[in-house]
Amino acid sequence: MSIEHIELNRGTSAQLFKLPQQMIDYLWECIDVAKKKKICHKKKLAGYTSQSYVLDDPQNLIVPNLFKILEKVRHNIEFEIQKVHSKISHTRNDKLEPRMDKLWVNFQNKGDFQPVHNHSGLFSFVIWMDIPYHWEDEAKLPFAKANSVMPPGGNFTFLYPDGNCRSTCEYIIPLSPSMNGYCCFFPSDLCHQVYPFYTSDKERISISGNIIFKPALAESQPPVVRAVDQTPFIISNT
Repeated sequence: MSIEHIELNRGTSAQLFKLPQQMIDYLWECIDVAKKKKICHKKKLAGYTSQSYVLDDPQNLIVPNLFKILEKVRHNIEFEIQKVHSKISHTRNDKLEPRMDKLWVNFQNKGDFQPVHNHSGLFSFVIWMDIPYHWEDEAKLPFAKANSVMPPGGNFTFLYPDGNCRSTCEYIIPLSPSMNGYCCFFPSDLCHQVYPFYTSDKERISISGNIIFKPALAESQPPVVRAVDQTPFIISNT
């Protein structure tokens, strides 16, 4: 499986990859259940989303499968893991295990967007399930024309400091139906945003989740809950 490594500033990186069809089918089943349960997550979001529901992972497949895919590029995320390891483990030999912290599905209509924000946890991910438009068509809209190599309309972007001044850099991931089933995995405190789209009347459907790390426990040990902030700064749980 091909993984695109997105290198940003100061050792920060994100990974972009296509999920296997079996996992995509499972996620659609989870979405169908979420639409029936209708546990609203909308009030916890930073921007404008027509609807958002809490998503369950009854078979606990998402986190193990994501890290199985990422195993070949584990060195790219090991730095983030070691930072939290020093906070929550008693010895360097403690084994840390990734756990899902929050998981939800977003339904966005024409004009909906998410402003600049970041997440809680150590890692976050977005999975694009249904992109009903093409970024090139968004760029052709009369009000969207701009002197830019990659117009932002309808796209997902990361924002990060350029390291030389107070300005920020923007890394754009262009969205179109060809991105359906793709996952982007990134550090939770990395700021990002989602621009609105206008060329489709269908919903943009995406899944988002936050992942934390906890010490592995022996089967005989009772679970211990330790509240540890795994990010230095949190704007939103979007």
